[in-house]
Amino acid sequence: MVLVARLCPLVLISGNYSYKRPKMAETGYINGNNCGHMPDNPRWFNPPAQHTRPKIIEKAIGEIRRYYREPATTIPSLNLANGSDRQQRSERREACLSVLGCLLHYLDLVTLRVGIPQNDLSFQGISMPFIAEKSGLTLKRTERAVRDLVKSGLITVHPLCDKISDTVYKGYAAIRTISSKLFTLFGMSGRLRFERERASDRLKKRVRKEEQKGKAKIDLLLAGAVQESNTNENPLTDKKTSALRSIKAILSSS
Repeated sequence: MVLVARLCPLVLISGNYSYKRPKMAETGYINGNNCGHMPDNPRWFNPPAQHTRPKIIEKAIGEIRRYYREPATTIPSLNLANGSDRQQRSERREACLSVLGCLLHYLDLVTLRVGIPQNDLSFQGISMPFIAEKSGLTLKRTERAVRDLVKSGLITVHPLCDKISDTVYKGYAAIRTISSKLFTLFGMSGRLRFERERASDRLKKRVRKEEQKGKAKIDLLLAGAVQESNTNENPLTDKKTSALRSIKAILSSS
């Protein structure tokens, strides 16, 4: 069984994981550490090519990269997240920025929650394996980076689960939020307020459209039921018509 990580292949030997050093021909690197980290050439989060995000998101993803070169003056709380007075190691900074870039890319400006909007207007959080894949990191490095980001105050994490029995729980993607202070650090607090208002207006318009679609469907069903009631005396049809009228009244009052 072989587990593949980015430039860090691991091979399962006798039940234990052992490191297999990648060949230079496989990585194209002649220096750097065993995980392919190059201090002078860090790997950033690369958003999917087909995704279009608001300019403020793209700018924030670019601005946070300043932390890699100047951690103590750019985001001091993240630099101290490891509990040491020493500067955060470069590979750890790289991981934090990759994960933070990913979380910013999937940020909902209205709520500052991280996730993917659904067609039914619900909002689905993203899992840790998903974040690791999009960030180009192993799951272990991703989890460590998330812990650092939480300690720094840049993000919050609220686990979600359903209780199946007294000893069994079913977990879901956690609710993650990004602090507005991150945008303030880079002089974008005013722009963030403006963009959040615009995003809120867009969401309200979308909700109204969905409500109008729902009412139109009920109107068509009601019209069909009324027509059927006029041509065929059936108690079940009358009940159906009454139920549809009640639903329409509820939708109209909302």
